[in-house]
Amino acid sequence: MFVSNLFKTLKYSNVIRLRKYLSTIIDRKQDEVQFKINCNSNHSEKFNCCITNGLTSNAVLSNEWIFKMNIDNLNNGLKLLKRWNPKKMDDLFVLLQMPMTKLVYLTKKTHLESTIVPHGNRVYYFASTFEKNPQEVCYHLMHYKFLFTRNFTTLHHIYEILIENNVDKNDIWKDTWIFMYSIDQIKHRISLTKSAHLTIKPWMLRCKTEVYERTIEIKQENRVVLNKDSTAQYLAKRLKVPEKTIRYISSKYPTTLRVSPTKLKEILDFLLKEGYRSSHILSTPRVFTHSISTLQERLTELRDLGGEPTLTALCKNKTTYQELVNKLILKNTKGYI
Repeated sequence: MFVSNLFKTLKYSNVIRLRKYLSTIIDRKQDEVQFKINCNSNHSEKFNCCITNGLTSNAVLSNEWIFKMNIDNLNNGLKLLKRWNPKKMDDLFVLLQMPMTKLVYLTKKTHLESTIVPHGNRVYYFASTFEKNPQEVCYHLMHYKFLFTRNFTTLHHIYEILIENNVDKNDIWKDTWIFMYSIDQIKHRISLTKSAHLTIKPWMLRCKTEVYERTIEIKQENRVVLNKDSTAQYLAKRLKVPEKTIRYISSKYPTTLRVSPTKLKEILDFLLKEGYRSSHILSTPRVFTHSISTLQERLTELRDLGGEPTLTALCKNKTTYQELVNKLILKNTKGYI
């Protein structure tokens, strides 16, 4: 108990030290910027412009790119952002990095749809909907500019359809390209995916038909292999060990449980047929990350050369495997040359 509490105390103290260190770096950086401002009338003018228009000194000092802006563009940009009715200017100021013509256009658009978009503008709409920081949303929208321009009624309708069909909110945020697709296509793909009893992911609703069909085929094949078991349960049954053994191995080699069940079955069938025991396979879990063709080729080659085709040998990287093969070739040709 004493040791455990000691480690907790050490961990906590390390976190405190790290926070103080990072805070010191940030403060030092801000001090450097503040010094430049004090020594440069141009910087001072831009700093005062930002403060006058509602930005906090912390936001200004933490973003040196502000001081590289043309003073007129900076002033005009801040005035435009005020028309977005921000709760605070710190929420939206990163949008100043967009071209002025784009910011003018989006300001007009935001003003026209302010009564339609919940929370007054799209930044706050997405921030509230996906539970994100407004600044993070600004960067996301600048990267996926269509989120500013896509018809809002359509965009919101797509979001509602996805949520109604239990699509994970974080998956939607990570794949916002889904908002560019037609509602009819999305509904059709959702229907097909639900019929296949699969968890719906945004990419599945927008990928090419051949990719989607192959995905469904693979998912169904995996379901047949697992037969209601988890991947860990399947491996435990095939290798005749407790499930906790598989869980322990996967904690050391996480990729084991990420391999497709159909590939696991194919490799297990091959290895067990070739005489490898469960203990061999469990001691070399990286065997599942190799292709079945590579394993088959190496097994045949090593046997032909009189080598011992251990799983460790089969799983060597290309360089070390080739070194092993070269040694076997030299051994076999000794006395003939």
